[in-house]
Amino acid sequence: MKKTILITGSSGFIGMHLIKKIAKYNTPIEKSGKKIDLRDREKVLKMKRVNTVIHLAGKTPYTKKLLDNEYFEHNFLGTLNILEYCAVKKVEKLIFVSSYIYGNPKYNPIDEKHVVQPHNTYAKSKYLAEELCKIYAKKFGIKIIILRPFNLFGNLQQEGFLISNIIKSIKNNSTILITNKNNKRDYLLIDDFINVILKMIDFNSKFEIFNIGSGECYSFDKIIKIFEKKSGKKIKIKNKVSKKKNISKIKANINKISKKTGWYPKYNFEEGVEKILLKKGLLAK
Repeated sequence: MKKTILITGSSGFIGMHLIKKIAKYNTPIEKSGKKIDLRDREKVLKMKRVNTVIHLAGKTPYTKKLLDNEYFEHNFLGTLNILEYCAVKKVEKLIFVSSYIYGNPKYNPIDEKHVVQPHNTYAKSKYLAEELCKIYAKKFGIKIIILRPFNLFGNLQQEGFLISNIIKSIKNNSTILITNKNNKRDYLLIDDFINVILKMIDFNSKFEIFNIGSGECYSFDKIIKIFEKKSGKKIKIKNKVSKKKNISKIKANINKISKKTGWYPKYNFEEGVEKILLKKGLLAK
């Protein structure tokens, strides 16, 4: 029997890439894009039954300036309603894309056993949504996989993120603000993350949580230099130092997903940069 899949948040950054890639698998797809407000339980429960839900929908700090309660309404309540849908419709599997929820880490690389300490309201809303997933997996026997991506980058990413801001700077010769240039982050190309999601569709497990990253980290300063090298253009930077909720280094431990599924990133950071710049026509000749 063919799998049927519901993708929530199909019009977002991850969703747009997933829709393009998943079409090749000849899988019937349902979308809950802008048609259905996931906060409306009645409408959610009227959606057609599917075998698998890929839950991407939610509000991020980069969407627009949101009040704290809006994160909980969309990310917590929205997930609660999707879980209710899964329970009522007897959906077999839910793949939930969460977020980085470890705050200022006690050690690097960060594995799934690291203490959870959300550093902002968005991360808190995602963590609470994860807790709901645990409850529904146990109570209703829904197979649930939680993915915790660290930092994703790629084409179609909205402005407000470091990489998309760099691309804009290269195109428009504009100045970008870099806060704490020596801070290090783990960046994964969106193509590699989509491959994780696709792998999870057929991964057999009752309940799993996976950290998803490249397993490498780069300082903001180094990232700027890589883009300058690959594009052949000097990027205008305004540096700022801030000690407010500063996290100096984040690096993912991806041993668990690699051992259990055989997944490894296909692209390193520089290859990812080249792929983006080539697509934008900005790669140095």
